[in-house]
Parts: sequence; C-alpha cells; structure tokens
Amino acid sequence: MMLVIFSLPISSDSKQIIVSAIGIIVGATVALSSTTFVSNGMSGIMVRLTKPFNVGDYIRSGDIFGRVTDKTILYTRIQSEDRDLITVPNLKIMSNPLTTIRSSGTIISTNVSLGYDVCRQDIEKALLKAADEAGLEDPFVHVLELGDFSVTYKVGGLLKETKALLTDRSNFKKEVLDSLHRMDIEIVSPTFMNQRVMKNGKRFIPPLRENRENEEEYRPDRNYIPEVSTEEIIFDKAIEAKMLEKARNTLEYFDNKKAKVEKQISCLPEETAEIQQNNWSSIKDRLGNIEQIVEALEKAPEPGEMESSPEGLLHSKVLEHLRSIMDSVLEDYNKMVEIMESESCEIEDKKSYGLPESKESVSENDVN
Repeated sequence: MMLVIFSLPISSDSKQIIVSAIGIIVGATVALSSTTFVSNGMSGIMVRLTKPFNVGDYIRSGDIFGRVTDKTILYTRIQSEDRDLITVPNLKIMSNPLTTIRSSGTIISTNVSLGYDVCRQDIEKALLKAADEAGLEDPFVHVLELGDFSVTYKVGGLLKETKALLTDRSNFKKEVLDSLHRMDIEIVSPTFMNQRVMKNGKRFIPPLRENRENEEEYRPDRNYIPEVSTEEIIFDKAIEAKMLEKARNTLEYFDNKKAKVEKQISCLPEETAEIQQNNWSSIKDRLGNIEQIVEALEKAPEPGEMESSPEGLLHSKVLEHLRSIMDSVLEDYNKMVEIMESESCEIEDKKSYGLPESKESVSENDVN
C-alpha cells in the first residue's frame, strides 16, 4: 500500500498527509481491538477470582440461559435449552446481572389467575397439595394481585435437586393443573368468553379418568418416554464437563490426603492396619482408573461428532462407569475413616484437605 501511495502523482506533502491518516486509522483500530481483548481477559480473571459459577451450573446472563460447559480467560461456553453451545465473552458475563442456580437447591414457582367466586382457602389447599406432589419442600402460596376480574396466586417451593430442573418445572405445572381440576376449580378468569352456546352451569374442567390407580395405562406417550432424562439429552456437554471437573477435584483431593492416610494406617493395630492397607490400595487403584478415564475422555472427539453411533453409546457408558468408580471411592474411604477414628489413632497433622479439623469423611460436595 505504501508503494502505491508514493507512486501517486501528487506532492510530497499530500503523500505524508495520506500516510499519517492511514497510521491514525490503523492505530485506532488496534487500540480498540486490544481494549476489547484486554477487557475480556480482565473479566476472565475476575470470574476465576470471584467464582460466581462452576462448570455444570445453570446460569442466566441477559437473555441467555443454560448450563456452563467451559470457562476460559476470554470466554465462557454455555449449553442452551436447545442443546446449542453458546460462546459468551467474559466481558458480557461480568457486565450484565448474572444469576446462578445453586446446586444446593432453588425455588421454583408458577402463577395462576382465578376468579373471585372461588374460595381462597380451597385454592391454597389445592396449590399446596400440588407443590407437595411435585416433591417441593417448604411450599408456599402468595396472593400477588387483586385484579379487576381475577386474583393472581403464586405457588412455589424449594427444589433440592436441580439436575432435572426443566423437567421438574414442567411436572410442577402439571401438578398445579391436575390439583385444581381435582378440586373442581376452573382455571379461567371471569373475562373468559366462549362464543359457543353452552348449557347453564357448564364448567370447563376435563372429566376425571376412571381407574386412576392404573394411570400408566392412560398415558399414550408412555412408549415414547426416553430412558434418559430430558436434561441429560439437552445438557450432555455440560454434564460431561462437570463430571470431568469433579473427577479432577477427586484426584487432587486424594493426592493431598495420601501421606496423611498412610501415616494414620501405620499407627493402627497390626491386624487392622493390614486390612485398611488393602482397602487403601484398592482405592488407589481405582483413582488410577479415574485418571486414565479422564485422560481418555479429554482426548475423545466432541460428543456431537459421535451421536447415534456405537462410539457415542460407548462414550455414555464410560461416563456412567466414571461416576460409579468415584461413588465407590468416596463410600469406601468414608468407611475407612470411621474405622480409623474408632481406633483413636493419634497423628500430628490434624487438618484435612478442604475440611474442618473435626471432619475426616468426605462427601461429593467436598470434592466439587
């Protein structure tokens, strides 16, 4: 470009002005680009330091909702409800209000508008029954609005297990619908209008089915229910990422505990020490298997490349196997801890990795 400029039949002063203008434009472009790059990097560092979410968590940022599959310095990858992978710059994540659904539980709720002619106590009873049937803890019913034509109620409760969040939300709404209908309560406000000529006193509630105890026979979609949950299909990438992170944390946890456990075993009575040494050797072998599986999964193709193939089915089985190994390791380790504590074996180092001094056993949350 510079050669073209200097070959133009114009004066030297004009050429210098053109070169200066181009330099300013290029410099401004680089400066703006680097500002965005640096801002994303700083936001990524802030995400690492504040840890507002982990891999596998449900989050909402702006109009994006899904489960986190990956965190880097520059971007965060989220798997949406449509199973798509969305790459979001960390600058956008930190510049918008961020909602993280806690793995310890979340409140799910729904609103319903009912007429003034329906007894409030009957409505509350039906709604609380629906929340209980949906498996929610500490259910509640609030009156949100006394409108001109209807009363708006909000019913909800604490959902302790969030793995099947989408399905549980849907099932909760189904229970609300069924519970109100069983109590002979119409879910239409007084502004409802139907142009058909109806008999006096006609109510818009589906008729109750007979033989409710054999309800499975009346579900036409029974044969179409997949063996895996909806969330396992939608958030497969996020579930795998969370499983791998949990496996890495498990390996790190026991790597830090190794010396302390072996020292504690050595101070046990001879017969007990031999048994616990065998148990500890078994746990170490399984930890080695976990490490090998993690390495293999990290090198494996993306799940999207293996759908509906034998490799895809094998991939799913490997994840199930990884989960079962980690569960067995935690269970056997906790049994070891109980035995060693019952022997009152004193050791110098009383602190356990990431746990209070009085707590030696480990749960799934401790290695997350």
